[in-house]
Amino acid sequence: MNTDLNASQVVSAGDVSAAEFRSICGSFPSGVTVITRRLANGLPYGMTVSSFTSVSLHPPLILVCVDKDAGFLEAMEPGLPFIVNVLSEDQQHLAKRFSDRGEEDRFAGVDWTPGWANVPLLGGTVASFGCSLDRIVEAGDHLVLIAAVRELQRHQGRPLVWCDRAYHLLPRPR
Repeated sequence: MNTDLNASQVVSAGDVSAAEFRSICGSFPSGVTVITRRLANGLPYGMTVSSFTSVSLHPPLILVCVDKDAGFLEAMEPGLPFIVNVLSEDQQHLAKRFSDRGEEDRFAGVDWTPGWANVPLLGGTVASFGCSLDRIVEAGDHLVLIAAVRELQRHQGRPLVWCDRAYHLLPRPR
């Protein structure tokens, strides 16, 4: 047992505040993605997400966590196509744009083309995952979207990283 911990660093489970939880979780680095889809009216929709990970190799599954109030969830049903766009280190502006509360003009002036299943594919990313929604799991104030990977793309570049409430660039390999 580690007895070197300062008492102010230990928080019991019943006393965890949302602010403390967010702050400590924020110390874990994660990649930055923008998930994109078409809404029922055909318009493109996208939002920044850092809660993304692989789930299974056989079959290939991924998950993303989305706030229950997000517009991305409009008319979500199994089979719905979406793309996870993994942002490159020079796409901080896209991460900020797609995380803004104003959702109407997120795609204005953004380099994108119709990708897998006619879903918006952002230009300049390091990777993308074309997915179809498999299931939705309720988890507190978020929904966990588990999706089957239908198409993969890998491009040149280095990924953007989010940690401690800021964007970071990975060091160059030696």
